[in-house]
Amino acid sequence: MNHPARLRFPPGDREPAPASHGRCRVWLVAAALAVGLGLIACGGDAGSEQSGGLPDLEFMRFPDPATSPYCLPFPTGVTATVSQSWSEVGSHRGRFAYDFALPFGAEVAAARDGTVTEIRDDYSDSDRTGGHENGLFVVHADGTMAVYLHFQEAGVAVDVGDEVETGDILGRVGTSGTAVPHLHFEVWEGQGERSQWYRSLPVSFRDATAPLDAWGGLVRLSYTAGDC
Repeated sequence: MNHPARLRFPPGDREPAPASHGRCRVWLVAAALAVGLGLIACGGDAGSEQSGGLPDLEFMRFPDPATSPYCLPFPTGVTATVSQSWSEVGSHRGRFAYDFALPFGAEVAAARDGTVTEIRDDYSDSDRTGGHENGLFVVHADGTMAVYLHFQEAGVAVDVGDEVETGDILGRVGTSGTAVPHLHFEVWEGQGERSQWYRSLPVSFRDATAPLDAWGGLVRLSYTAGDC
């Protein structure tokens, strides 16, 4: 298969730290994300607090799942556990990314309609090097782009230019760029050429309405893909 130019995938995933001190974590996450995006200046106001004592930062609020254009990125009826949630210490720090623990060879489904713009599936499943992840990019009608990572070698089932619909099979989970099979899913917002994509976005899923954290994001529990 002839592949496009080398993809600038996010760094490889690392073993996540145990989740603890939930309220402390979300405060730290809020501060880290705000500083990273230039939303807090020295002596500035980080925003008002919610009634629960959490910082009220609009960019961190997840959309209402009922109106989300996204579904969980695996086939209907399949259950997967969130092994690393958004903005946890490690490879997800400052990013609205999820790792879904799935067995080697499990199918990955399109979370939203879009166009496949780039693929890579020539890294070996024995290659655990960070940055050597097989996967693909799907651009949506609103210009956002979904990133699907850690596919099997030769495990991408679509081609560049393919139009995919929600639920279409994109490929199979592998261990490229990671020691443990899982799917890394993330959505980016950007401007102009893909090299300028700059911001990870909070994403909700129509078929994952609970349990959710204080901002509406998924937690480290299991979720089953619905018929959406």
